[in-house]
Amino acid sequence: MRTTWHLVEPEATTWSTLIDTLYAEADPSAGQLLPDYFVKTTFARMGGRLLINQANGAYALLFPRGLHEGQRLYTARMPDPGALARGEIEALLAPDRLIWHDPTRPSRGVPSHHLDGPFDLGVPEPHELAAIRGLHEAIWGGSAAARYPDDLHSSSFQPATSLVARYEHRVVGFLLGFYRFGLAALKHVDLPYRHDLAVESQVMGIAPEVRRMGLAVMLKRYQARQVLAQGLDLIHWTVDPLQFGNARLNFGRLRAVAGACYPAYYPFRNSLNLVPASRLGLVWLPRSAHGQGGLVDHPERSAVAALTDFPDLAILNDGFTPIATPGNAAAIAIEIPADWTTMQHTDLALALRWRTVTDTILTEYLGFTEGRYLLTDIAREGGRCYVIGRRAGGVLMI
Repeated sequence: MRTTWHLVEPEATTWSTLIDTLYAEADPSAGQLLPDYFVKTTFARMGGRLLINQANGAYALLFPRGLHEGQRLYTARMPDPGALARGEIEALLAPDRLIWHDPTRPSRGVPSHHLDGPFDLGVPEPHELAAIRGLHEAIWGGSAAARYPDDLHSSSFQPATSLVARYEHRVVGFLLGFYRFGLAALKHVDLPYRHDLAVESQVMGIAPEVRRMGLAVMLKRYQARQVLAQGLDLIHWTVDPLQFGNARLNFGRLRAVAGACYPAYYPFRNSLNLVPASRLGLVWLPRSAHGQGGLVDHPERSAVAALTDFPDLAILNDGFTPIATPGNAAAIAIEIPADWTTMQHTDLALALRWRTVTDTILTEYLGFTEGRYLLTDIAREGGRCYVIGRRAGGVLMI
């Protein structure tokens, strides 16, 4: 019997083109589409797969859900197609297994409440999903197809993380994360921590009126404690390498490390990304000695370091001009703009030169293997801002 279903792996050279074709034929007003840039990039990298019906063009995204006795478990985001088709699809994926999730009929999660300072953190209630949508649109703009559908917060979909932050009875923040199967950057790294199943912390939004109240740290730490409670060890996410505020949060307070740079990672342009949207791949190991420091604040880390705090340091660039190579230095400093967003809006040509040079430096020298560097810290010298890298290995990853 000729099969009507076809499984497309994310390594396929036609992946991006196929996503474009499927989205061109879809109805974005239905509110069921995930952002196409996510499906083309992060979804593929975290082990997602695509199931297509060759007869009628129907398709489903297969999300990593877990591991069971060495077999991968996926969430098929589509209505149950019936016994005949279900059997064909399950045979196609064997020995991996599927759980069916109908995005039009999601079961809601059980709301929860955890007080942290002035905020109430927890699983969103059904009426709060509209507030998440509104907050996403207020921060990033765009159409409905640029947001993440409501059903991804449901218990039947089973996201790795679904959190909202409430302040004075209003939703002022959210965090959504997915499970992922491994991380390519760690494939050849011997770690004493589990990374065959990890969490991809995909999108976090904070309302402008509460952005200097520590909410981003609270949400990330709450997520980390959930991850640890599940017996998992690794959280991964991506950030713009030239946003100093992000670096201060991720390296200074959460104690994540960055060992990979992805030039032009996302294909979009928006008000925060007027030049190619490159990203750092961040890894947080909250069970490690280094990563545990991110679960609580330490007074000695409240101040931004100076370059002189890092002995045997090589400064690799002066603005958008490369000036040195690391040699055998124990640490490296890479200058980044003090206000990257403003630079993009006031001098686009200058921003593009910064992006090009820093992409080259980060791609050449970052890595988790011996001889390369992990970004771990930030520093300021006068009015200049830097991210600091230290030699990979040692206490950073154990």
